[in-house]
Amino acid sequence: MAEEQILLVEGEDDEHVVKHVYREVYGAEPSFEILNKMGYSKLLKGLPRDLKRSGLQTLGIVADANDDVEARWRELVAAAEEEGVRLPDAPSSSGTLVEGNIRVGVWLMPDNASTGELEDFARELVPGADRVWPLAEKYIADIPETDRKFSIGKTSKANLYAWLASRKHPQRIGAAIGAGDLEVGTPLAKQFAQWLNALFGD
Repeated sequence: MAEEQILLVEGEDDEHVVKHVYREVYGAEPSFEILNKMGYSKLLKGLPRDLKRSGLQTLGIVADANDDVEARWRELVAAAEEEGVRLPDAPSSSGTLVEGNIRVGVWLMPDNASTGELEDFARELVPGADRVWPLAEKYIADIPETDRKFSIGKTSKANLYAWLASRKHPQRIGAAIGAGDLEVGTPLAKQFAQWLNALFGD
């Protein structure tokens, strides 16, 4: 059986972002399989089983830190330990890599250290001199609290989608990367691409 290289992600947007970042940086399709686990809880619950896959060589995990980086990390550490995989006590700022019987890597969105999610990662790919971004932030900030349908913790997500709506061809995050609206030359995008290459490269 061929040795498997698999990346677990929480959802469809994560899958598309990984593909587009990889394509734009390396000019090729990812050499690894991306499995959309349809949510963090299912990713976490299935992690011990995924670590037992026959022929597995490399397993990567991309998950949102959300509101508590340390709590999210402890959950992943405990799930990996069920199959004897020892993750470090804290995530690496450049993306975690662990060598053993199989290679395991973890990237917590957005940057392995901050609270947040995929949209906070994408925020760092907005061109630095973009003049519309402050206007998108103001639009969201000016919505009266009584009319907001999103929580305070989702403000950055609302900002990003307001900005994406202003593009020539409004689209989802991954497609916006492919179209060049979001830039992969930023430090965070390059660090993420380097982590993917280190994890799944030879």
